[in-house]
Amino acid sequence: MEAMALALLMAFSAPMQAGAAEAPYGWLVKVEIDENDTRRVVAKPYEPIVGDILFFDDLSPFWVKLYALAGTGPPFHAGIVMKRRNGSLAALESGPDDTLHVYILELVSRLRDFKGVIQVRQSKVPVTPEKDQELTDFAYRQVGKKYAVWRLLLQGTPFRHRGGMKEQYLATTYMDRKRWLCAEIVVTGATILGIFDPAVVKGTVTYPLDIVTDNKFDLSGVLDPAWTWRPAPPEGAQILAKPAGAVPGELKLPDPTGSAAGDLKPKP
Repeated sequence: MEAMALALLMAFSAPMQAGAAEAPYGWLVKVEIDENDTRRVVAKPYEPIVGDILFFDDLSPFWVKLYALAGTGPPFHAGIVMKRRNGSLAALESGPDDTLHVYILELVSRLRDFKGVIQVRQSKVPVTPEKDQELTDFAYRQVGKKYAVWRLLLQGTPFRHRGGMKEQYLATTYMDRKRWLCAEIVVTGATILGIFDPAVVKGTVTYPLDIVTDNKFDLSGVLDPAWTWRPAPPEGAQILAKPAGAVPGELKLPDPTGSAAGDLKPKP
């Protein structure tokens, strides 16, 4: 709960001005606490890579109550960073913003347009070109498939696979489905990339909260701790240097023509 409270604080604290060219994908912010219990806010430009996992919380009281029935809580939605066929970055998501299909959404506009709190866990796992392409191919095959509404509702009933003997014997990660929950498609994507071990992280029993923290699984070896995403760093934040080993030009910058031209959504 403290982690979510800090995320909320970072999400709604006053931003300071920063040019888009300086950090085209926005900023990652967190609170650090030293041995003297002194807190400081630190920020760094977000440099996304394939396999980063995004977490979304729209602060809806409805979802708080519904997720509580399943024994979980915010964040209420997740997506995974991938490359589109033109090489630019996007988010693969099932049911973004309470919609009912799978989408591929241009990354910058997705981050900047969301109304709520966004957290990011960056991948530590190197992605080969083959795995990168495999995730892209998988994502395009899923576009337009439906969100698994009924499976979501089952999470608050004894018929779900999560917990006890059912989880031990029935839980799995499907590599293809007709309908997807948001966490299911993220777990499958991360499994394709080799980030998640399917014998440990199983899509049918995993919720976004299980991935944003290490309480259910110890993901510290494959994912960095969660940072809060911001369009600009908060006033007074200490700006960190770029991560060591960053390769200039490794990422393709956002499409200047705008988000709608590149988003893949189901047909009306």
